[in-house]
Amino acid sequence: MFTREEQEEKFIHFVSCREDLNDAWGILKRIKRRKNNSLAYIAFKFALIAYSRPYKISFGTVKDKHKGLGEQYIPSEYITLHNQILTGRDTFLAHSDLTIKEAQLHVSKHALGKQTLISQNVINAAMLYSKIDEILDLIEKSLMKMYKKEEILKADLSLNS
Repeated sequence: MFTREEQEEKFIHFVSCREDLNDAWGILKRIKRRKNNSLAYIAFKFALIAYSRPYKISFGTVKDKHKGLGEQYIPSEYITLHNQILTGRDTFLAHSDLTIKEAQLHVSKHALGKQTLISQNVINAAMLYSKIDEILDLIEKSLMKMYKKEEILKADLSLNS
């Protein structure tokens, strides 16, 4: 059984997760409407980070940690896409993992001194960008499940005295 404070924080966390998904959805919808915007690709990457936020650990004031949502809100046909987005977030969207870059340093001596060159994989979200319609559908279906769950959580809340 949860204390009142834990129950309230759980509800606030859940609503925050839903808001992050709504933010991601809104950004992706705007990108689709304004395809020639020079900031579309950057906005797309930010949308994927916003999408990922609910599925990661967050910290609270009453409860130390809140686990991510898990996969219960993900439609089964989109589990692979969901995992691709989270992997992208963890390796190159919100981080800069060297493992995925497979970078190699080349050092040579020239008349003007040492010269360095780094060769590495070019990592971008272009593969995911081509799936924008699928990502929108994934978010919409996830949100529908979340809205239903939010009503259940709301019904369980105690009234303020």
